[in-house]
Amino acid sequence: MMTFSPVKYIEKSDINIVEQKNNSQKRKIIRYLYFYGVMANTDLGKYVKLSTPKIISLLNELRNEGLVEELGQGNSSGGRRPNLYGNKADAFYIVAISISIHKTSVSIFNAKNQKIADDQSLPLTISEGISIIDPIVAFTEKIIHDKRIPRERILGIGIEMPGLVDSETGINKTYLSSGEPVAELFKKKFGLEVLIENDAKARAFAELRFGAAYSKKNVMSVHLDWGIGLGIIVNGKLYKGRDGFAGEFGHIPMVENGILCKCGKQGCLETFASGTAIVQTAKEGIKAGRSSLLGQLVGGDVEKIEIREVIQAAAMGDQFSISILANAGHWLGKGLAYLIQIFNPELIILGGQLSEANQFILPPIQQSIHIFCNPELGNHIQIKVSELGVQAGIQGVAALLLEYVLDKN
Repeated sequence: MMTFSPVKYIEKSDINIVEQKNNSQKRKIIRYLYFYGVMANTDLGKYVKLSTPKIISLLNELRNEGLVEELGQGNSSGGRRPNLYGNKADAFYIVAISISIHKTSVSIFNAKNQKIADDQSLPLTISEGISIIDPIVAFTEKIIHDKRIPRERILGIGIEMPGLVDSETGINKTYLSSGEPVAELFKKKFGLEVLIENDAKARAFAELRFGAAYSKKNVMSVHLDWGIGLGIIVNGKLYKGRDGFAGEFGHIPMVENGILCKCGKQGCLETFASGTAIVQTAKEGIKAGRSSLLGQLVGGDVEKIEIREVIQAAAMGDQFSISILANAGHWLGKGLAYLIQIFNPELIILGGQLSEANQFILPPIQQSIHIFCNPELGNHIQIKVSELGVQAGIQGVAALLLEYVLDKN
């Protein structure tokens, strides 16, 4: 059985024009089946813009190469029932890594966009610098070995991380800085294709392909976690800006002479509305003697308060926690009002840990939008909480890696 080979479908200098065209069409088929699952040959033909005989010919070639499988017949709208096709599960694999300020997680996806095992994590954080690269590579290689993944079937490594990430050059301007692009450092260690992307953008791409932004044209995907990130979808495509840094929503200054932000400016949105700010406010309040259930939830150890404890306490009716989340929602709504007036999106998606507090932050977000946004824009905006949950980032960067490899010239 022939396995999926990136070289076969990407390096085209030694094949004729007809073969190049066929390979390009095959890459499109593989991409659509990964993103959208089982499809009828007639539907695939419409997506790839090919006649029925041509799409069937290419699907048969992909079947013979062990990449695609036939999965029965679909419903007929009149006439012959179409055949159903899907990527073969073991045709190829994608390794996805999430590096955050609290931990690193590794997942492996098969050609059907299915995780072949639960995420595996280790306590390495991005703030530790490039010293984490070797242990992350060793940890990932062990998982690949333990899961018995044939190395020749690994399409590449997708890595999502916070910071000013330029996926084109493989550089993270905020973290993991060295004399060489961080993507190149990982690529040398793994000996595989490597793509890095900002965490908020990876999540936005997951929403575009698999979540609430599917079939939408203009969407803002807000990542509410320890920091605040933004993924922007314009005309159905992920918008990155000139250097790939578009979406630094959390570092928009909201007040003059405010709290010093980690970016060096004062009064940034993150200093009011991020998970870090919420936890800091909660700790300071408890230390100052505020009455709250938070102390009980952490056994009296204030330093153990995290985002989940504040959300849990609020759900138990703790007024102090509710007020902290409501205040965060107010500032988020004010910031979103500015973005709505600039981008005029049809949908805003809220994701990340803080989105789990939607019952406490959504009302003040919507209220602030009504106060600060032009009603012609703000009154019609739709706000949804992500259904992809914490998996959005790692699923998104795996999908981005697939596109990167299949589109590579």
